Amino acid sequence: MEWTVLCVSKISPAQITRNMILERAGYRVVAIDDPAEAVRMFMASTVSAVVFGDSIEGEQRFELARTFKQFNRSVPIVALSKTSDSQLPPGLVDEQLESLGDPQLLLETLKRVRATEGSANNPPAHDGDGTSTKIAGSKTPKNSAV
Repeated sequence: MEWTVLCVSKISPAQITRNMILERAGYRVVAIDDPAEAVRMFMASTVSAVVFGDSIEGEQRFELARTFKQFNRSVPIVALSKTSDSQLPPGLVDEQLESLGDPQLLLETLKRVRATEGSANNPPAHDGDGTSTKIAGSKTPKNSAV
């Protein structure tokens, strides 16, 4: 069983590339650009982790993180930000990264939160060709080369 990562971000080349990298690493990626749809998806399915892209406005990120943690505190949330000034308060997210363009940082962070969670509900990612789910305007290509 693979990890499902809910990626909440506006559609951009960076977001598409990030999703492809996650898929190549063995994660199942559900990409959503609408915060309201992200909440519905989070509550209606089994999500192993959440990644907020840096394109989601600060107040929306705060509200999403708060809503997700109220519904299920055990799902780790990783927030990407453009600068350290746009970080969320401690306790709302499990990890915060500045978007420096190095996808390895995100992969290492997800590996770290997987190890921290270590439960049967959150199995580790595996090597494989990963799949993508197209939801709410997502334009993440399936199995494309990076």
